[in-house]
Amino acid sequence: MYTKYNTIDKFLRSIIALLQILLVTSCSKLIEVEPPVTQLETRKIFQNDQSAIAAVTGLYRQLLLTSSTITNGGLTRFCGLSADELINTTSPDTDDEFRLNNIQVRNGSISGSLWQMAYKNIYHANAILEGLENAGISEPLKRQLKGEALVVRSLNYFYLINLFGDVPLVLSTDFRLNQSMARLSVLNVYDRVTTDLLEAKGLLTAAYPGSARVRPNKFTATALLARVYLYRQDWMNAEKQSSEIINSGMYTLPAELNNCFLSNSTETIWSLIQDRSNTSEGQMFIPAFSFLKPPFIVTDTLYRSFESNDLRKSKWLASTVINGMAAYYPLKYKKGADFSSTPPVPTEYYVVFRLAEQYLIRAEANAQLGNFAAGKADLNVIRQRAGLNGTTANNKDELLLGIEKERQLELFAEWGHRWFDLKRSDRINSVLGGLKTTNWQATDVLYPIPFDQILLNPSLTQNAGY
Repeated sequence: MYTKYNTIDKFLRSIIALLQILLVTSCSKLIEVEPPVTQLETRKIFQNDQSAIAAVTGLYRQLLLTSSTITNGGLTRFCGLSADELINTTSPDTDDEFRLNNIQVRNGSISGSLWQMAYKNIYHANAILEGLENAGISEPLKRQLKGEALVVRSLNYFYLINLFGDVPLVLSTDFRLNQSMARLSVLNVYDRVTTDLLEAKGLLTAAYPGSARVRPNKFTATALLARVYLYRQDWMNAEKQSSEIINSGMYTLPAELNNCFLSNSTETIWSLIQDRSNTSEGQMFIPAFSFLKPPFIVTDTLYRSFESNDLRKSKWLASTVINGMAAYYPLKYKKGADFSSTPPVPTEYYVVFRLAEQYLIRAEANAQLGNFAAGKADLNVIRQRAGLNGTTANNKDELLLGIEKERQLELFAEWGHRWFDLKRSDRINSVLGGLKTTNWQATDVLYPIPFDQILLNPSLTQNAGY
């Protein structure tokens, strides 16, 4: 699979290059984009199965095009700083603004790494969806590729609304519609995401395209759908979707925690394959040289939250010394910077969805539904793999707090989970207000709409507090 992604023959390279020229250059401004792909160009890209697959391959390359962006480590970095997970050991102004919850409207990471990159991904997915409408390819492949594009678009919208609140819902490549589009409510965007994921689930099969789990299958759509239902407090459907994955028999929790993020992990539901040996998060957290300090360390709050015998503490954290004091940094991914001219085949892929989250989704949904024993059982599956005893929760409230803590420890430094969990539980003010007493304001729960995008599109309004 690695060879396929990195030694694409001349024909496939030309297809991908054509698509990227048409798409990436058109998204340099929020949703103010150039005219869409012409019919002739679309026919060239989607004229046969091989070129259509190459076009969708280009979509995944787009997701990992730049490090510390919304689908390539940016959520882990920026949301981890905003919450109570990470501290930056150097002082770039943009990182300080996230850590201090004092983000400026001209923050370059807010605009370029999060907002603009999400809409580039969405535009790329929209172009594929439009191209597939009249594509001269086999019907099974058309269904597969449409399902994949819907998953990618839905993933980006899920993160946009959880970062910014109301956002423009761009569903086409028509620049005339997109350049002045107003923000749509979170509820309405969630409705569209839910609809698209249900459609994707029906289009995709359980089988992965290829030998690795680097393109979405039916259960990838199901995993995101379970999370969406959880965030929407639709407990019954969250339980249903997560159960489908858990009961499918396709995924298992590795007993060895160090195997969770390997390229062949049995826990992975969907991962992205990078074009080098290390993931962006491995490079972001692991010092490039032994004499350097890690760019980010975990907070004392997070470190102290681990029980002394928690295996995740010893296997997913590495220790260092900074200014004579012990410090710890995330080590879920073991491969750091690679300076070799010919990087080896990666042994780790960038995991987007994994089985542990589904157990925790089902645990929370069951707790909310009053299925106390079932909620405890799923929580204990995760605790026991970490070498811990079962939960001591005696009632619903204790169980929900136990699940929240387990999510904090199991999903730390992954895709911004902690930041989003604190927000959706309505506990963010009590938790971060107590930790960040000099900086925290209730309006910090949403990031600002980038100032440069408001200048480009007067229909955009700013979030409160900015």
